[in-house]
Amino acid sequence: MHLECLQISDFRIYTAASLSCAPGMNLLVGHNGAGKTTLLEAICVGAWGRALDAPDAVLVRQGASQYWVRLEARSDHAVPYWVEVTYSPTTGKQIRSAHGASLRPGELIGVIPVVFLSAATKEITMGAPQERRRFLDLTLSQSSRLYTELLLQHRRVLRQRNILLQHQHATPDFWLQWKSWTAHFIQLSAELVWRRWHFLREFEPLAQAYYRRIAPEELQLRYLPDSLPEECLEEGVEAIASCFRQRAELLHAEELRRGQTLFGPQKDELLFLLNGLNARETASHGQHKSIALSLGLAQLEYIRHKRSETPILLLDDIFAELDERRTADTLAVLEEQAVQTFITLTEPHRVPAHARHRFHWVRVDAGTLLPLSPQETPSES
Repeated sequence: MHLECLQISDFRIYTAASLSCAPGMNLLVGHNGAGKTTLLEAICVGAWGRALDAPDAVLVRQGASQYWVRLEARSDHAVPYWVEVTYSPTTGKQIRSAHGASLRPGELIGVIPVVFLSAATKEITMGAPQERRRFLDLTLSQSSRLYTELLLQHRRVLRQRNILLQHQHATPDFWLQWKSWTAHFIQLSAELVWRRWHFLREFEPLAQAYYRRIAPEELQLRYLPDSLPEECLEEGVEAIASCFRQRAELLHAEELRRGQTLFGPQKDELLFLLNGLNARETASHGQHKSIALSLGLAQLEYIRHKRSETPILLLDDIFAELDERRTADTLAVLEEQAVQTFITLTEPHRVPAHARHRFHWVRVDAGTLLPLSPQETPSES
């Protein structure tokens, strides 16, 4: 998949803008606050129906009534595709595409697969467990429509089970409902856990191979599903469900007392180890960025294999905090991928002078886009 054109209006600082995209490496150059990251956010809105971290309301330009994003793309098999997302705080979100109108955000996932890495991506290794679960879910959702549906069902059932527990004394048939929702929750939980575990067995070697290309340490990924032994995972979905039933019985009284679900994949953890040590506790900022980049490249390869469609790679300020060697190694790996890439830069001199002619340069300045030739980029900071 490659993006041919991005159009936006009343999106963050942009009144209106149109970006023509090269099929290879696109470099967006500008000062902090110029609007580079906003362009990547807009691509995510068109690909996922939402930005990665920002709520829709803050994406509407101050003083405007709504934002509008349109992507025009072409698949690996040269099939044209377009999508439009409009959001207004008063009327909500409307999505239409080449596949239909009145679409839900979940229906966009995977059509334009996107891998997005930014300075905040370090939170996958440095942050709370939910950041690592989000990484798992986003990768798997873009790889499998079935996983997307399972995840959405699980969230709905978890929410309903928690509501039931919170209102247990006001629900006449509480025990009957509790038994039904618990059985449904356990089956969905077992499916999600098994798919996550199976995914990481395939994914870890990819991440390790990319990490070796850009850093000398040994990377390992260790999946820690909520209170489940390794042998339970190896025996499959029904064995996992049986283990969850035991957990449900063990935690039954405490769940009633606290009014919330205390087990399941919404409590899973994923550890990243460097040379056997927990990266969250011991890794440097550069090592965290190297892990994040390795995960992104592995995501790209994994999704491309599963969907037979090449993702678009978005890299936001990833070269800050990388030393010269890691930067050069990273650029070399990126050039090998044969994937459309968008990179934001505040320091264009980080791109080696001999390689600049291979990139499509765009200057971003206060919400305006201007073409930039490689010869115009400075050689030193």
